Amino acid sequence: MLSPLNWGLGHVSRTVPIIQWLLANENEVIICCDESQERFYRNYFPEIWYVPHEGYPFKFKGNGNWTLDIIKNFRALHLFLQDEKRRVKDLVEKFNPDLIISDQRFGFISKKVKSVIISHQVNLPVSDWNLLAKMWNRKLLSKFNEIWIPDTIEQEFSGKLSNGNLRNKYFIGTCSRFKNVLKENSTSKVKQYKYLGIISGPAPYNKQLLDLFIKKMEQSNQKSAVIIPEELYDESLNSELITAISSPSHGEFTELLLESKTVISRAGYSTLMDLIETKNEGILIPTPGQAEQEYLSEFHENNKSWIFKTEEEFLKMELS
Repeated sequence: MLSPLNWGLGHVSRTVPIIQWLLANENEVIICCDESQERFYRNYFPEIWYVPHEGYPFKFKGNGNWTLDIIKNFRALHLFLQDEKRRVKDLVEKFNPDLIISDQRFGFISKKVKSVIISHQVNLPVSDWNLLAKMWNRKLLSKFNEIWIPDTIEQEFSGKLSNGNLRNKYFIGTCSRFKNVLKENSTSKVKQYKYLGIISGPAPYNKQLLDLFIKKMEQSNQKSAVIIPEELYDESLNSELITAISSPSHGEFTELLLESKTVISRAGYSTLMDLIETKNEGILIPTPGQAEQEYLSEFHENNKSWIFKTEEEFLKMELS
């Protein structure tokens, strides 16, 4: 029984290879998720059993005060976690699973069933004054029987985010739904698009990124494509320069990546995992105030294939 966090689709997409592995080893998988997550999963697993499961009740103002927004939502989150544990208890009684897999959902856990959490954030990259957040994060992680970290044991991609002496952590290697995309598509594709925008993350930061992308492409007179969440899609976004696509299938998404030179996206960890596999160049824009993405931009600043820019820097940069 598996459930991913509902902040964008990064947590959903990185569970795809894990579910594929479970199914290949003759396991029955039940996915507990919201409607948008189910739509995504059905591209890969149309026959699987889906159970409606509410997403976390976060509301962000979009002004870059990420930590402050988290603090303001703390009480609602705490109450939600308690309620989620009760719902999981009911699900366990109903389905009797052998294993529970949570992707960054601290309430998706059971005392009766082995419970695993997928997380690359064992060590939150927050300032010393926010030590309580680090301690709370560690405490919640330690309640799980195992922590699966989607990185190599050398911590090549997560860096200090996966530091910590928790006894139950295991490095499981990178997780990307595009793991074998270059092997399966050995014939090189003509690059139809110089830039491919991938709009993701929680609202309203996803809408802010979409607006940035549209503005920059129009300024630069560049032919591009942009993948947009269903809730943000509007036919009027299409123009002579920009092709807008909503919720593409895996095959369509793969084609767009292979036909594009450079991806423009948030600097989310799952995005980095995907770019490692597809070999696209990347212009990556950390979500304002999100310490994890800001740390990743610093940690990977010497990567020759990726350029990290703030929103302001992105608008000012020259695109050729």
